[in-house]
Amino acid sequence: MVRLKAVYIITEEGFVIYNQSFGVTEQDQDMVGSLLMALRSFGKEVLREGSLSKVDFGEGADMILEAGNRIIAIVVVVLDKDHKEREEYDIRNDLLKFVKRIEERYSEELDDPIFQKSSFSGIGTQIYQHFFRDKMSRIHNNQFASLNEYLNYPTTLLFEITPRGGKLYQFYREFPKFTDVIGDIQKEEFDNLVATMQDKNSMVSFKDCLDLFGEQRGDQILEIFKFLTNRGMFEAYNFERIAVESESG
Repeated sequence: MVRLKAVYIITEEGFVIYNQSFGVTEQDQDMVGSLLMALRSFGKEVLREGSLSKVDFGEGADMILEAGNRIIAIVVVVLDKDHKEREEYDIRNDLLKFVKRIEERYSEELDDPIFQKSSFSGIGTQIYQHFFRDKMSRIHNNQFASLNEYLNYPTTLLFEITPRGGKLYQFYREFPKFTDVIGDIQKEEFDNLVATMQDKNSMVSFKDCLDLFGEQRGDQILEIFKFLTNRGMFEAYNFERIAVESESG
């Protein structure tokens, strides 16, 4: 079983656009930092050296790198020693697919000559959707946690449009109840979110929505999604707070 310790997504110039760690130590961070400095200095040229496509991370972990046209994905993983070659092959395939997906979704942001990390919000949700769907539990019968729980752990709540969700949204969008629930959020703002989810075939997390609409609207956002999930537009999922098995797990 692959155990993921960390994920880093960087541009070919070496700018970090996303990172998340699961039980990575300070010493581990130093090693990753050294690699990022090398990538910042030499870009994808360093990946042409076979020795840098995988780096021994110590304590049974490996750092695996895969580059696309615009970004480089780095994961720190612990592979099953009895199936190491197969698991590395699988994780590389997953990484290449993920890199292509991110490059397509964020093509305009990657073209922007002024690097803005905030432009890449939502990559964490993409990682959950791509790598950890088996860690998601569907929410049945409107059994959501409290607002405070989701404010404390906003990436644990994810929404996905159902196959008929687009048509349902156009129907329920004009309901008086929906108008009451959406409050001072402009319908056009929510239209744009729905359109993006459809165009990008992407989930959205509660955190994505807080970033988009503002944390002060957290209660409104939750009620909107509960209303539309209850009516079949969205599927709602709980993502495990500890998404992968860490060294202490």
